[in-house]
Amino acid sequence: MENKQGILARVSTLFLAGVIGVAVIGYFVGLADGVPQPDGMLESTILKGHTAKSKPTEKLIAAVTYAEISQTAMGPTEPWQSEAKTLPSSDYDLFAEVIPSPEEKKRSSEIRASRRAFNGAPPIIPHAVEDTTDSACYACHHNGMRMGTLKASVMSHPFLANCTQCHAPPPPKPFQSVDAEVKTSFVGLPAASQGERAFPGAPPTIPHAQWMRENCTACHGGPNGWEGMESTHPWRTHCTQCHAPSASLDQAITVDTIPMLPPLEVSNR
Repeated sequence: MENKQGILARVSTLFLAGVIGVAVIGYFVGLADGVPQPDGMLESTILKGHTAKSKPTEKLIAAVTYAEISQTAMGPTEPWQSEAKTLPSSDYDLFAEVIPSPEEKKRSSEIRASRRAFNGAPPIIPHAVEDTTDSACYACHHNGMRMGTLKASVMSHPFLANCTQCHAPPPPKPFQSVDAEVKTSFVGLPAASQGERAFPGAPPTIPHAQWMRENCTACHGGPNGWEGMESTHPWRTHCTQCHAPSASLDQAITVDTIPMLPPLEVSNR
């Protein structure tokens, strides 16, 4: 028994010594071969002529840490920004002669009415807005961008950050055939066709409220005016200097009785 145990001990010692020797030889052989590379990497056109010691090519992006990812621009395009963007608009001659047409005005009024539930309501969006941000809306509707035969309407009010809160977009493609019309008996005020004049030749008054319509040129001036509604003098930018706002439409109270004022006979004394 003792001879067998001695033989097993010697065999085990020799086996372990052989394993350790192979591991040591493999370690030094691996160091001599260098860092292993994946198959096919050097065959890529992007990495052509690139080695571990050379600088990356223009098509390669240097690796960054996780902490630097939020501040690093990725990809070949301009990094996304939350600010509203503007696109260049075409040149316009402010002093070109403008001859309004009653037929074009009527046609423009019909188009405007078809996009509103009632007069004064925000117009619906007549195109798809899938994967579109408010910055994209502002890029086209700030200066009236033209794309072929299409022209984007100009915003008549300052920029607000949630366009679809007031302007209803069309339904998505899977639901375009669904009848979602809501019946109502509400009737809005009729749209005014023209403002009244104090005397012949006087500037007409503004026949609608100015709330959310502060930008007069969105409909009446420059290259963004609706056909038939263009102003004949778009170079004059201060419209209310001559055109008086409506005293009834721009106030929350009626103009017949104004509270908190003394009687006229008291104020005249």
